[in-house]
Amino acid sequence: MNNTPPALPASISLEQLLLRDDMWMGHSQRFTSRSALDTGYEELNAGLLNRGWPLGSLVEICQQGMQGEWQLFTPSLHELPGLIVLLNPPADPFCQAFIQAGIDLERLIVVAAPEKNHFIACFIELARASVGVVMAWQPKASLTYTELRKCLLAASEGTGLSVMFRPSTAQQQSSPAGLRLFAQMIPTGLEITVFKQKGHLQMQQPHPIV
Repeated sequence: MNNTPPALPASISLEQLLLRDDMWMGHSQRFTSRSALDTGYEELNAGLLNRGWPLGSLVEICQQGMQGEWQLFTPSLHELPGLIVLLNPPADPFCQAFIQAGIDLERLIVVAAPEKNHFIACFIELARASVGVVMAWQPKASLTYTELRKCLLAASEGTGLSVMFRPSTAQQQSSPAGLRLFAQMIPTGLEITVFKQKGHLQMQQPHPIV
């Protein structure tokens, strides 16, 4: 499948250009109509367009080490049907935690893809297939903007929740992800800062998740 946007004609007016689906203006809300999934945290919902995790998009979490991923997404896993695929988790999932959270272990699939090319191929196929939830941890090799864009395009072809966890240093790198957050532990729990949100002129505002 060719995901390349259609080529522009030799002569095109500004009005025609702004009607393209892949164009966005800073004050526009044209990308805010996609479905969203309740995060389970009211303060975080209030800071997100459509009050939830965007479906059919790429959510990027920048963090230092393991920062309570399950705590952040567990409420949403109850709401979205289908499989929960963990791609390259940093450690074996603690099954008892899933059971205590009321999540059926039969929905859980773990995929190991330590090589970057295999990781990207797996992410693309899983996101495109709309399996339910794909939670992926970037391999040690850094991902380029082009590689991330391939992941974003695959996620946009699906209808599920596609999440990629990246190291904190990735926050300084350019990324096409529609939603980018920084996660860090604080004494009261997990704090989330939304620093990029497509369709919204973002002001960095931390959201404590207790």
